[in-house]
Amino acid sequence: MLAYRLALIVSSLLVFSRVAPAQTVGVVLSGGGSSGVAHVGVLKALEEKNIPIDYIAGTSMGALVGGMYAMGYTPAEIEAIILSREFDDWVFGRIDDRYVYYFREREPNSSWIGIKFRIDSTFKTTLPSSIISPVSMDLAFLERTSTISAAAGYRFDSLFIPYRAVAADIHNKAEVVFREGDVGQAMRASTTYPFFYKPIVVDGKLLFDGGLYNNFPADIMYQDFLPDVIIGSTVAFEMRPPEEDDILGQIKNMLMERQSYSSVCENDHMIIIRPAIPKVGILDFSQSAEMVHSGYHETLNRIGQIEKLISRRQNPGELAKKRLAFKQRSDSLYFSRLHIEGLNRTQAAYMRGVMGARKQLPDLQEFRKHYFRLALDDRIKKVYPTARKEPGMAGYTLKLNMKLDKDLFAQFGGLFSSRPINTGFIALRYKRINRLGLTLDGNAYFGKFYGSTQVKTTFDFPFRLPFLVEADFTLNNFDFFNSATTFFEEIKPSYLIQYDRSFTGNIALPLNTHGKLKVGLTSSRMFDDYYQVESFTKADTADRTEFNHGSVWLLAERSTLNRKFYASSGSALRLHVRYVDGQEVSTPGSTSFLKEITRRSLQFIRIRATYEAWYNKRGIVRPGLFAEVVASNQPFFANYTASLLEAPIFAPIPESRTRFLPEYRAHNYASGGVRLLFNIHSRLDFRLEGYIFQPYQEILALNLEAVYGEALANRHFMGSAALVFHTPAAPLAISLNYYEKQPEPFSLLFTAGFILFNRRSLE
Repeated sequence: MLAYRLALIVSSLLVFSRVAPAQTVGVVLSGGGSSGVAHVGVLKALEEKNIPIDYIAGTSMGALVGGMYAMGYTPAEIEAIILSREFDDWVFGRIDDRYVYYFREREPNSSWIGIKFRIDSTFKTTLPSSIISPVSMDLAFLERTSTISAAAGYRFDSLFIPYRAVAADIHNKAEVVFREGDVGQAMRASTTYPFFYKPIVVDGKLLFDGGLYNNFPADIMYQDFLPDVIIGSTVAFEMRPPEEDDILGQIKNMLMERQSYSSVCENDHMIIIRPAIPKVGILDFSQSAEMVHSGYHETLNRIGQIEKLISRRQNPGELAKKRLAFKQRSDSLYFSRLHIEGLNRTQAAYMRGVMGARKQLPDLQEFRKHYFRLALDDRIKKVYPTARKEPGMAGYTLKLNMKLDKDLFAQFGGLFSSRPINTGFIALRYKRINRLGLTLDGNAYFGKFYGSTQVKTTFDFPFRLPFLVEADFTLNNFDFFNSATTFFEEIKPSYLIQYDRSFTGNIALPLNTHGKLKVGLTSSRMFDDYYQVESFTKADTADRTEFNHGSVWLLAERSTLNRKFYASSGSALRLHVRYVDGQEVSTPGSTSFLKEITRRSLQFIRIRATYEAWYNKRGIVRPGLFAEVVASNQPFFANYTASLLEAPIFAPIPESRTRFLPEYRAHNYASGGVRLLFNIHSRLDFRLEGYIFQPYQEILALNLEAVYGEALANRHFMGSAALVFHTPAAPLAISLNYYEKQPEPFSLLFTAGFILFNRRSLE
């Protein structure tokens, strides 16, 4: 009996000694842009069938999906992230409206394009290095990967699943394999498709999408982990010969290496899954759900072959426990130190002030707001955030790799129109940051209808409560006579020219994220030249009204509008209060009923409140509202025309800003209207607008003198239908406009550009 038992034990030991060790499985995920979403379905099917995944490696989108899986995300969690609106914003560089800092928004102008250069270097034209801002993506990687990277000791072998990511060093024309460090940095480098996203610098190397040199890193998987079986998922397509006008295709053929999918495992233990992928663009994620399903379905089709090759199974309960245990190793992300790279000491001190981090670092929520403020500042070219936890430290060191933009910024633009309101525009801005921020602006508009010059200085004080000190000198000139003709007819209205020379100084303070408050002083000298009658000759002399005044004013405004012109989402609220004290001097011309020069002092208060809003931000049909109220005790000037020229104007339609419309000017009025926008395409809108203008008392003429009409006696309607195409430079629009009770109530207008002006002294 004893001999039998000994024989059984010996035979069992001999049998077990011949059994191969447990199989190891590596998963390799290819690049392929948005098509790589199919990898999520592959992982989902493998987990559902309890196929073990011991190692994972990827390139580009494969590195992103593989990295999330390696950090402990389930396939369902990865799918939810990729299908979310937030992910869409990361990919396309959109920033949530909550973080757009209106306080530092500059006054809109008519610029189409801009060129940046340095004051201390030879001028040379430079092309932008990317077309999509990585700001949102970089922050997402920081928030989602920093604590997990620290929990793994910055070793990719210590993640939930050992992981490899591949990027491309184009200077040395070689692949770069990430085996340690920050997981988010590895994913960011591997997914940096040339010309779409800015590259990042890691260990002195400028890194791009790993698909340039290794789009299917099965060789890396085998060399680093030596798995028994490799399951590969590839969505990469064969590159076709580029066409003559396909610049992007030509560049891809020059840069990208041809990929081999031959087995690197012994005994040919590699299975390649090729999901059926629709033909989509690199960043077209509109069919992500279908792609996930395609990867899932194709993996299930191959599951018999996979199960035959892999005998080992993963227990779902044990896998869930392992995930939970790994995630519990990470702590919360909070900052104990701030390190700024790429700037000198005084510039770094300015950035600390902007972030409110001179004495205490912000928490994650506060940092998010400050980060976007830095990233959207036109003086800052780059801000790349990472966070690292050193041994023995209580919190994380927040590192901001920053680079200032070029000193000088030249802008060009204007307006081309079917009416003679054509205007050219040029501007030059000098930007400098030391302990304070300094910006010098100069611009000029030139045309028959409108001419202007402005010089402006802004000092930026980066305290915990930041503020700006601004000063500007502005010359404005409007000639309504030259703006009256069209391509089809010529109308001769009253001769009206307005000159406005003003000096303004103000202090600006932020009102939360989307608002700002300005308090200022203005000194101005205004001239109006005009004839008060329709019939005049070259021998006649015009009337002139000169108004020299000073004013103190307050402006509170809040805005989330998405565009400076033809906005289609967001809202804006503006309250302007101004006290004016001035001296009128009216000199009669040869056609005037007055014969003597009129001199008198005028004091008045003017209050204007404006509100506009768009609803259904992302819908095809977007309704909107517009309302404006003006209240003033402004007196009449010496005659009817002068009184109208200095009265507040209601001009909600772009064309109405270029016409002299007496019926839409009054000292006190309430107005409002509705807007309806049809978003035909992402860049093409059809807009309908209609407004009612209700003056409290109209300004009427009695023997060329100004008098008030009866209270609420009349009201006036204006409307517009416009088709607007938003090019990357400027909008193209054709509009049919209607002004009630005008001699010619309808007007057809074509414009290319912006109907925008420098601020007038009483605005």
